[in-house]
Amino acid sequence: MDTAGARRARVPVHATIVGWQMLRRITRGERAQSLVEFAYVVPMLLILVFGIIDFGLGLRAYISVSSATREGARYAAVGNPAGTFTAGGSGECNGSTTTTVVGKTCNTLKGLDLANIDDVTVTYPSGKSPGESVIVEMDYEYEYITPVQRIVNFFSGGAISDSLTISARTDMRLE
Repeated sequence: MDTAGARRARVPVHATIVGWQMLRRITRGERAQSLVEFAYVVPMLLILVFGIIDFGLGLRAYISVSSATREGARYAAVGNPAGTFTAGGSGECNGSTTTTVVGKTCNTLKGLDLANIDDVTVTYPSGKSPGESVIVEMDYEYEYITPVQRIVNFFSGGAISDSLTISARTDMRLE
């Protein structure tokens, strides 16, 4: 008999089975604990992910509205007619009219829903002579694309409105 064989102690099969059963009981409790922790973390993770998505799309809408008013003011500054706004994505604000300032402003909003435009105004505060200013203003209702608003309102009791109003105003000098 060698020395290595003498050192090895034989464990009865019964003790091995009992050890595995105890280990299984311990891990089963840890699995339940991790499930509860996951349930606590998921709502916050969803709010974060959906918030990032909606923030990005809202920022895109703000940049588009700001750019559209700038384009409309530039179009008005070179002497084009103002036009009139009709709500609901119709009239001169249909996305294809470019002969008036209102039409040009709405046409610039590529990718946004024209039915969500609340108002487009073109004003000449001091008249239409060269050197005076023209002001183009637009209000756009941004509707959330993800359920972040519903999730936050569920936990906060209605802290966020159904949509955000994005406004932009551009003032340019007439040429």
